[in-house]
Amino acid sequence: MDTAVDRIELFILSCKLPETIGNAARFFDRRETLFVRITTRGGAVGWGETWAMAAPAAALIQTVLGPALLGEDVRHPQKTWRKLSRFIVNDRRGLTHMAISALDMAVWDACARSAGVPLANKLGGALRERLSCYVSGPFLKPGADPYAHYGADIDGYLAQGFRTIKIRAGIGSGADAKLVAETRAQIGDGIGLMVDLNEAGDVAQALDFSHRAADADLIWLEEPILHDDMPGWKRIAAGTGMALAGGESLYGLPGFRDALCAGLFAVAQPDLALCGGLTEGLRIATLAEAFNVPIAPHVWGGAINFNASLHYAATLPNRTRPGNRFPFFEYDASFNPLRSAFAECPLDDDGQVAVPTGPGLGIEITEAQLAPFLSARHELR
Repeated sequence: MDTAVDRIELFILSCKLPETIGNAARFFDRRETLFVRITTRGGAVGWGETWAMAAPAAALIQTVLGPALLGEDVRHPQKTWRKLSRFIVNDRRGLTHMAISALDMAVWDACARSAGVPLANKLGGALRERLSCYVSGPFLKPGADPYAHYGADIDGYLAQGFRTIKIRAGIGSGADAKLVAETRAQIGDGIGLMVDLNEAGDVAQALDFSHRAADADLIWLEEPILHDDMPGWKRIAAGTGMALAGGESLYGLPGFRDALCAGLFAVAQPDLALCGGLTEGLRIATLAEAFNVPIAPHVWGGAINFNASLHYAATLPNRTRPGNRFPFFEYDASFNPLRSAFAECPLDDDGQVAVPTGPGLGIEITEAQLAPFLSARHELR
């Protein structure tokens, strides 16, 4: 089979949400992502995704990265990544990494599909067949009490089988600590709990919250301040006894190098659709292992990033922290047809999700499935 890339197709997808939701930093009423399909001369297909800036990433692939990928052999993803990485010049921690993420993911998928094996096999081999999930929610809603619906949502998560919950907070340390106390009382001591501030706070707020919520037995406090405020992260890390998690907004190995060398993260959270793809994700995981820091990949966007992250997490080493065993897998249980229309990902009774066993990502995507969400399409040959 000829495994050289012959065609690249870009699908910008969008869907309206039934209601406005968000976090302490921003609200949104729709989801958008970019799916990328590559096809080799021999007919092997690979899918990739980036979700943060779909249209700009698509433009960068059309004009710069896509032409460089045409003709490359999908059997050698890391070699291909090196070629694409030459275009990371002044934009060293942003859009270029997002666009490369989608292409790199597609190359790995095509590599595995052309060999007829699951993606995890090509990434080094799965260490586990199922992954322990934490539900990523609830989201805030506009109004006088953004947390008013949390209790009902959490009851729903527990009924679905989730045994670990990450709530979004950040409107103020007093209100956040009250929310955490109420949530802990609702779920009891046997359910794991994390808090995500989504970069909405400052150092004083984060420290105040960590002291007020010190008895809540949180697994981690996520993104308490802006991801690139390293002096602030250092102050929080030095002033709190809570484990800090972050990294979803870091791009490339150097971003994680800086954070890990500074001792900021107890848990590192690369997003494969943003950080540079699976190739860079593997290197970040190796770096984190050298610091004995577990990886809990950030998972957002659609079905492609979800499934790619399942395969990636299946290859990560076991790490044990008091009362917890990594890797954890982030499961966004909110309304998201950009995932649910393309992949079924049911939980088992233990709150775990299975790693796909089919070739490549383990999902098949058709034009008919894409059609209801398609807002733009482009092709390179």
